[in-house]
Amino acid sequence: MRIKYQSLMTIVTTLLVLTLMFGVSQAQIKLQKGTEISVAFKQDVSSKYLAPGQEIPIAVTEDVIIGGVVLIKAGAEGKAMVKSVEPAGKGGKPGTISVELGELESGSGFKSLEDKGIKLEGIDGAIEAKGKGKKTLSYIFIFGLFIKGGEGLILADTPIKAIVKEDVFIIPAGG
Repeated sequence: MRIKYQSLMTIVTTLLVLTLMFGVSQAQIKLQKGTEISVAFKQDVSSKYLAPGQEIPIAVTEDVIIGGVVLIKAGAEGKAMVKSVEPAGKGGKPGTISVELGELESGSGFKSLEDKGIKLEGIDGAIEAKGKGKKTLSYIFIFGLFIKGGEGLILADTPIKAIVKEDVFIIPAGG
């Protein structure tokens, strides 16, 4: 009887420990490469005042829900980087700007298992904006050489469709 009691207690203790171990660990869901995420710049992006290499803050605009579970909350923050800039010039030359999305930062609306960010890219690669050219005006008027083209501009909060560049395991936002 004593051996059965000890065996039973060992089994119960083992089950309790296993239950606690798995109950304490958080669920994780794989966010797959290619998953679409809507982001926006948190400031205006213009060829007038930005330079290559500058970082631009971005934020997720909509909750990312997979299988009915919120993986990333709207407002999660990250960074993008200016790839190239050409300011508007005289003679009606338009300004252009090209920006590459970087990554969302773990802990700002989601938590990744490895505590690493979620790498993003634009659906069509770099995000680009070109200002309006005014060359016709510069040719019509004598003082056309002094007319500048429009700056390349992406307004803050303009939704941008991005995709996840590589698989990452996420602990759901509620977890």
